[in-house]
Amino acid sequence: MSRSALSSWLPGIAGVALALSCSAATWAEPNAVTADPLPAWSAAAMPAAPMAARAAARPTSTRVVYDSFDAPGGYTLASYNAKWSNPYGPGEMGLGDTRTFDNDTFSIDAAPFRTGFDFGVFDHIKYLAVSNQAFPIPATGSVMFSIDIDAQTPGTIPRRVIEGTYVQSGKPYAKAVLQGQQAGATLHMIDFKTGQLFDWFVSGETAFTLVERLPAVVTGPPNTAGRDQMYTQIIKEFHIAPGKHTVAIRYSRDASNDQVEYLLDGKRVSLVENVGIPLDVQHQHYTGIYPSLGPGEPLKDQLGALVIGHGLFSLLDAFPFQHPDVPELNVSIPVGNRLFGQGARARFDNVVVTTVSE
Repeated sequence: MSRSALSSWLPGIAGVALALSCSAATWAEPNAVTADPLPAWSAAAMPAAPMAARAAARPTSTRVVYDSFDAPGGYTLASYNAKWSNPYGPGEMGLGDTRTFDNDTFSIDAAPFRTGFDFGVFDHIKYLAVSNQAFPIPATGSVMFSIDIDAQTPGTIPRRVIEGTYVQSGKPYAKAVLQGQQAGATLHMIDFKTGQLFDWFVSGETAFTLVERLPAVVTGPPNTAGRDQMYTQIIKEFHIAPGKHTVAIRYSRDASNDQVEYLLDGKRVSLVENVGIPLDVQHQHYTGIYPSLGPGEPLKDQLGALVIGHGLFSLLDAFPFQHPDVPELNVSIPVGNRLFGQGARARFDNVVVTTVSE
């Protein structure tokens, strides 16, 4: 697809993002209440208070199974479309729809990948579905998304080197990439209003956690992030056994702090504090992929509602992904270097949302 054709998508993308970010007023109240682990700094973890104060501050936890991919009479594509939308288009499914449902799991097969673009972030999205419902973040409390993912990523090559050219200088570019950057099945927690995302990438033998803030040129208004605020950083990579894994992301905040936790099979494996401030600016340890360009900004008081995403992705580009405000770092990677026989197959199940209000 041409650069001009891809550019024409942006108004539609911005409109979808704006609609999702503004839809919190229409949500139904969850109907199931269960207990859920709380952040270490939550009211439940503080020293005992007088009984009346403790009763008033008792947290409320709601647990909603957003999608289990089963339904009376059989789960169909119509059932799926009632809960999920594809704001960036069908991706790989536009070349042949492989989505299937067995009334227990959702399966998708894009091995090998066949779509590739040397333009912005559009090469990354091989398939993305976003929940039609958004989930408001309590002023004090947390929202957690979890999902079961069983992923295979055939054709990935350990530490494969991706080559390209710096557009402005003409100098060569070459960088080794992780397995999950080549192909992965994903869970996303997204606030389109600010462009803030928290992600899991799950591949055949590895998985990694990622935190990023997308720029305004990708999501559209009301997000205003530019060079100084945008960032994409892979936090940590993990070796995993083949088969199903439960991954989860929990965002928490109170009056003075916020944080996001990443859980793998019930165990917290990554923690990010001060959401909106890049990890390297905070002098926090991470993989080094990718250094930020600016200081970022705190987003605790700007985050409003979160939507769930799942899909298939690659992440081969050099940051900041051909952003127009950073021409000196723009790297062109030919499509032939983006598609080398790799791809992803995945089964998804048990999309669960847990909200704790204090």
